[in-house]
Amino acid sequence: MKALVKFDRGREGMGIWDIPEPTPKKGELKVRVLVAGICGGDIHSMNDERDCVMPVALGHEYVGQVVEIGEDVEKFNIGDWVVTLPACYSCGECEFCRRGLVTLCPERKSIGTHVNGAMAEYLVVPEKYSFKVPPEIRDIEEIKKYALIEPMACVARGVYERIDVHPGDIAVVTGPGTIGLFAVQVLKSRGANVLVYGLPNDKKRLDLALELGAKMVFTDSEELKSALYKENPRGADITCDASGAVAAQDMCFQLVRTHGTHLQLGHFGDKKIPCHIDLIFDKEVNYVASNSTGMKTWDIALWLVNAGMVDLKPLMSLQLPLTEWEKGFDAMLNQEGYKILLLP
Repeated sequence: MKALVKFDRGREGMGIWDIPEPTPKKGELKVRVLVAGICGGDIHSMNDERDCVMPVALGHEYVGQVVEIGEDVEKFNIGDWVVTLPACYSCGECEFCRRGLVTLCPERKSIGTHVNGAMAEYLVVPEKYSFKVPPEIRDIEEIKKYALIEPMACVARGVYERIDVHPGDIAVVTGPGTIGLFAVQVLKSRGANVLVYGLPNDKKRLDLALELGAKMVFTDSEELKSALYKENPRGADITCDASGAVAAQDMCFQLVRTHGTHLQLGHFGDKKIPCHIDLIFDKEVNYVASNSTGMKTWDIALWLVNAGMVDLKPLMSLQLPLTEWEKGFDAMLNQEGYKILLLP
């Protein structure tokens, strides 16, 4: 079968390979991949900014259809559409695994980095960490949007499981990319009023933020500050950096109120960054990082989508055959869309 494989360092160490089709073991599902999303994490893998056990088929954001089931599979049938928590191979015994926080397991192995992932025609995943797309959804284009559940779930974990949000809270989100636009919707679902900051060339993204529920959007930091302090003279109850940009994080530290909360969703790419940490100290800000998802998160994420509180479809951009992966990765790097999907 065809797969996009990371086999050596850099972009030159990636390519389409023919690899054997996987066979499901006990408790596993064999899935025919419909679409796989390109994540910022895949860019980090390409740039050698995250660990990969090479050679490995990339990709962890996907939706696919079960075509074969292993021994002792009880909850899935052939033909079911499925999504999966990426860190689906773990020790199963540590405190984090027992709490369903398998991403934090010291021995965890994720599809797309440690074991073959979803940028392939087929992959195998454990039943235990997989979730069904609602069976009443039959339209293929509607099913495709569930490839975006995983990045949205990362936001849902931060907003629903890692921080407190109260109706009427003022939240500032920096970075109107895919994660930032999910943050707008998820924060709004909890009753927050969301202000979004982006760069001047983010106009279309900021317009979409308004369509998705943001109260106000800004490209000028002074205008943002003025509007924020009119809403709440103390500052933002919540700041959320979804950009992974140093300047954006520093702005969040300035805008968050005393005893407010800063939520880090953006990833800085495994590099050291300058940080005005005294702003956090002086205001006793609750700094919260949210890393990927846990088991409970997926129920929350699927509920948000199925209840219509989060719309995934506006963030679906290019759909490309897997063989055109370079075009897709370049589109991500050049910010030529939101979520780029590869079709094996």
